Amino acid sequence: MNIIENLEKVHVAVVRDKVVPNEAGQKGELGKAIGKLAVKAIMGGLKSDDWKTYMSLFADNAEQLKLLTEETQGEDSYLPEARAYIVSNAVCAAGTNTFTAARVDTQLINIVNNNPDNPPLAKPLIIPPL
Repeated sequence: MNIIENLEKVHVAVVRDKVVPNEAGQKGELGKAIGKLAVKAIMGGLKSDDWKTYMSLFADNAEQLKLLTEETQGEDSYLPEARAYIVSNAVCAAGTNTFTAARVDTQLINIVNNNPDNPPLAKPLIIPPL
């Protein structure tokens, strides 16, 4: 999947979680958990392990994660804003659907896992499939 698809997958999972109870019979816990990870990421900053952990929710491979966690000279101008929205949307929207893709530039749709040598990433939370 690409980054935009991953953002949308998380959004759908959070919305479902608000309606359908988890194994413990609770609702809305996924959005809260994602919001907590986002706060840690913001407090730690772009170069922190907390930032990397949070952004791994939306990356399927090391290439995508690098794009979300590392500034590079000459990078596309939309990337800093996209990173900021991805992390801030989860904080201000944790109770209102965590629409993590809000205002994120759709150019991120082009970053997909086409390299079979690029293994999938471990995730800090389980995001149910669509």
